[in-house]
Amino acid sequence: MSNASPRLAVVGPGLIGSSVALAAARRWPGVRVTLVDRADPLDVIRDATVVVLAAPVDAIIGALPRVAALVTPETLVMDTGSTKRAIVRAAADAGIRRFVGGHPMAGGTASGPAGARADLFDGRPWFLANPVDPVAIADAEAFIEALGAQPIRLNDHGEEHDRIMAAVSHLPQLTASALMAVVARAVSPEGMRWAGAGLRDTTRLAASSADVWQSVLATNSAEIKPLLLQLAADLAALADRLEDRDAVRQLFNEAASAKASCL
Repeated sequence: MSNASPRLAVVGPGLIGSSVALAAARRWPGVRVTLVDRADPLDVIRDATVVVLAAPVDAIIGALPRVAALVTPETLVMDTGSTKRAIVRAAADAGIRRFVGGHPMAGGTASGPAGARADLFDGRPWFLANPVDPVAIADAEAFIEALGAQPIRLNDHGEEHDRIMAAVSHLPQLTASALMAVVARAVSPEGMRWAGAGLRDTTRLAASSADVWQSVLATNSAEIKPLLLQLAADLAALADRLEDRDAVRQLFNEAASAKASCL
């Protein structure tokens, strides 16, 4: 991709999509950006040289056949969905030649366009998948580097991304949500008043909306299910060994060592 300002269309002006628009405007002052919300006609993307699909996973998959009918063979089409295999496959089925699956590892405390920032992606990893078109991948790398992000190229169709995300993102989300539900059922609203920082920190993700996560979990169930079953089995085994000090120490030591090495 050249240093010239792209004609950019962003489908889905939420936190990520709006931040893409702001980061592009920071890099290319005066850049033409078309933001496409759900009620807007999709055909406004016709003249774009770069299209970024920043909607939920199901919405991206549903939009790809219509996008394919609107873009030219030279248009770079990217997405920001939290799972990749299903989206990359849908893009191939739709016949989008220059499609690159992407996932920026960035977020904020505020959701929606109100939380968007031009610096949201600065220094953050941004996964790229779909090795079919090396030129398209290179152009996608140049584009997201211009937004401030660090491209992480995966030489498959999203399999490695989905395997990693199942462990480091999707399992923690489900664990936090399930933990919060169990705690709430175990104590009354009055009892919740006594919760300390430990519960608040551990269950921060429990405030997440199901609207986004339903499609993420559905499109990565094959990777998430074994991890959930393993976690459930480990917790069940621990429940029978709470008085076994060696078993408790082994768990805490293993967890503390893993925590120190990665975070």
